[in-house]
Parts: sequence; C-alpha cells; structure tokens
Amino acid sequence: MRLKKEITNILSEKKYDELIKQSSNTRRVLTMLISMTYDKDSVISWRAMEAIGLITGRIAGTDPDMVKSTTGRLMWMIRDESGGIGWSAPEILGEIVRNNPLLCADIATIIVSFHEEIMLTAGVMRAAGRMGKTHTEMVDYAGPIIVSCLNNQDRSIRGYAAWAAGELGVALAADRLESLRSDTDSILFYEKEELINKTVGELAGAALAKIEPGNLVKA
Repeated sequence: MRLKKEITNILSEKKYDELIKQSSNTRRVLTMLISMTYDKDSVISWRAMEAIGLITGRIAGTDPDMVKSTTGRLMWMIRDESGGIGWSAPEILGEIVRNNPLLCADIATIIVSFHEEIMLTAGVMRAAGRMGKTHTEMVDYAGPIIVSCLNNQDRSIRGYAAWAAGELGVALAADRLESLRSDTDSILFYEKEELINKTVGELAGAALAKIEPGNLVKA
C-alpha cells in the first residue's frame, strides 16, 4: 500500500522521472502501475499508462527482456479477458510501442487486430493513434479499420477513431471526418497529461487539420 500511495502522489504531481529512477524496483513499479489503469474516468489511470510507456522506453536498452515480458503479460490479459485491467491493455501497449517502436514493432498490428472486441475498440483506436507511423505495415493495416470505426454508434469509438485518423494521416477518412464535425457527442479524452471533455466534432476537426497532401495513408 505504501508503494501505491507513493506512486499515486508522483502521478498526481506528474513527476514521471521519479518513477523512472527506481531502477532497482522497476518490475514492481510496472506491476503496480498496470494495476492502477482500470478506471478510465480517472486521470491517474491515464497517467499510469503514460508512465508505463516512458519507463519501458528508458529501460529497453539495458533490460529489453523486461519490456518484452511486460508486453507478453498485457497480451495475455487481453486474451484472457481479465476484467477492468485487461480492458485497458490496448492503451498501455500503445504507449509501450510508442516508446519502443523498434523493439516492439512486431506487436503493433496485433494490438490493432483486437478492434472487433467492442470493449476494446476505443482503446485500440487510442493505441493506433499513439503508435502513430511506427512502420508502414501498421499504418496500412490500421487505416481501413480506423475508417470503419468512424461510423460506430459508440461516441468514444467515433471520437478516438477520428483522432487516430488525424495522427496517422488517413486520406480516406477525410469525407467522413468532415461530416463528423457537427457531432456534438462528448467524450473524456486524455491529452497533455490531463483528462478533458471533447466533442467528437472537435476531434474530427482537429484530425482534418492534420491530414495534409503528401502525408497520407490511402486506406
């Protein structure tokens, strides 16, 4: 409990370096952070996800096996449907790939492949956007899936799909993003270390602004 309280305080103050410095206790810190990611209405959970990515990026050079074992555990959690924590696994994995694009390139498309599980879809869209253009195979694979999610009835899926389309520069999404600009449904969106309300329309408009000629995926 003492470690959890300490980590919560560090995340509250956004002092991620304090977590990264605990090299002698990294495995335990990562385990505790993962256990804190179940509540997506809490900014602490989102900061925990971000911290996991940053820590794995820092230790990858000296302990790549720990990074790989962490991703393996999270993949198991998805497949085992391990409750609330398992449902956050795509977002966490997205942060790990973002910080380890070469070491973890092999799991980028695997993460996106879980999009058909409705409880994971919004998280998969978030992960796709965070992974960004890690490699051509991921972008080419994710593009059509992101476009299909723009029509989803779930506001969170639409919102995160719109955002991901902008992050990846998905050309085929442009028309649908334009139509979504009038979508007033709002979602909780994690951005710049804070959890804020944004409408799907706002996310779609921002995505359109990022889609520039010559920097697109023709999904």
